[in-house]
Amino acid sequence: MSGTFTRLDRRKIRVAARGAEERRRHRRLPLQLHGRYLDSRGEEQKCRLIDISPGGAKVATRNPPMPGDFVVLLVDGLGRLDGRVLRKGDNWFSLQFAAHARKRDRLADAITWRFNMERLGLSEDRAAPRKSGKGRAVIHFNDGVKIDADVVDVSISGAAFAAIERPRVGEEVRVGEMRGHVARVWDGGFAVAFMPPSAASSTAA
Repeated sequence: MSGTFTRLDRRKIRVAARGAEERRRHRRLPLQLHGRYLDSRGEEQKCRLIDISPGGAKVATRNPPMPGDFVVLLVDGLGRLDGRVLRKGDNWFSLQFAAHARKRDRLADAITWRFNMERLGLSEDRAAPRKSGKGRAVIHFNDGVKIDADVVDVSISGAAFAAIERPRVGEEVRVGEMRGHVARVWDGGFAVAFMPPSAASSTAA
């Protein structure tokens, strides 16, 4: 009997973990990018993102479409996003994207990259294919030393870099506006875990 309860408990834990992961993946991020959208009549309207997740977005515009309308959204740096309008206000609307899992994964990478570019002071490698984690960053250490590194991967909570120099695990660093500490080191690179903005501010003070 106890084995049955254990299997049920493990299944509940796995289901809860998948649900928590899905909620994290669909968390809206503030990302103000300009674009345009085609309304249900095929007319082009200027717009600007307010926030976005792989599942949907809130968009500012002078002429918001009606709930239920299907629109094509074209956003600088993110490409074409199709979706159906859920709600509208005087100068905004929100929509749910109509995309398969693979496209949502690609969109999640693109959103994370765009969200972090400005905060981390990343320079995009335009000679390389457009994909998550392409760019250069300057890593600042507390002793005044700074190094250039290639961005391997970036997320909301941290980033991985490729560099000849390898700092010590636990060493504090700054990348753009973000502060953090070296979480892992391997041959040819290292990973940084970012501090929450409030913690980083208090550390800087």
